[in-house]
Amino acid sequence: MTENRTLVIDVGNTRAKLGVFEIGAATAPQPRTVTAIELAEVPDLAQAIFDWTSGLDVGTPQRVVLAGSNPPDLDRLVADPSWGNIAPTVIRKASQIPITADVDEPAKVGVDRLLTAFAAVNLFAPDRAAIIVDSGTATTIDLVTSDGVFRGGSILPGLRLSAYALHDYTARLPMIDTDRSGPLTSENLPLPGRNTQAAINAGLFWGQLGAIREITGRLQAAARSQFGCRETPVQIITGGGGRKIATHLKECVFVDSLALHGLAVLAAKF
Repeated sequence: MTENRTLVIDVGNTRAKLGVFEIGAATAPQPRTVTAIELAEVPDLAQAIFDWTSGLDVGTPQRVVLAGSNPPDLDRLVADPSWGNIAPTVIRKASQIPITADVDEPAKVGVDRLLTAFAAVNLFAPDRAAIIVDSGTATTIDLVTSDGVFRGGSILPGLRLSAYALHDYTARLPMIDTDRSGPLTSENLPLPGRNTQAAINAGLFWGQLGAIREITGRLQAAARSQFGCRETPVQIITGGGGRKIATHLKECVFVDSLALHGLAVLAAKF
């Protein structure tokens, strides 16, 4: 295979993640540039993507591979006539991703979860168990064992979804911007919170972090006791809230937009 530039797109519930990867026969796909687009901020996702790619200095993508957990926006994007002669490849089903899923209903596992697991197995934890934390609209925490099998995990509301739930389903609690910049530390998220906003901020973040730690610990124990994994699983953090979470977890690896890496590895096999 000659080297080529491939545009990979993961259309989520609140953001579309984009990346241009250099794909060749000899090495793993190399990311040249990665970005994210807030869906609520653009009236036309396809146009926003074309505007972004036209301003790149890494060369024109020769292929496009798409996936996503947001079928309506994904369908509109695939159907856009502006792709011209580049026919996008769309990953819609679990069966399109070459990873074994040892769960009750493998065909119903979200493509985004399998893509992150596929990337972990191929790029970051070969021959070793991995726990993947994807902090997005929902937070997923999944286990891949050392034999490369996806074993399932847990799904819980993410930071932004939890903030919306508190605001939308109560009469007086304010909406909290979970995308605020700056480090999230004990100093700027103190406990006890001394006002409503401080209490919500602390509850959202420390509650999310505590849930991740608890579930991760239980998955680590399951990897040993149920699946015979001898080494402690590699912990990989990704997603829109992943960087904030990763600073509070020991010995973890943060990977920006891990699903894009999974799409790029998959594209290399086409």
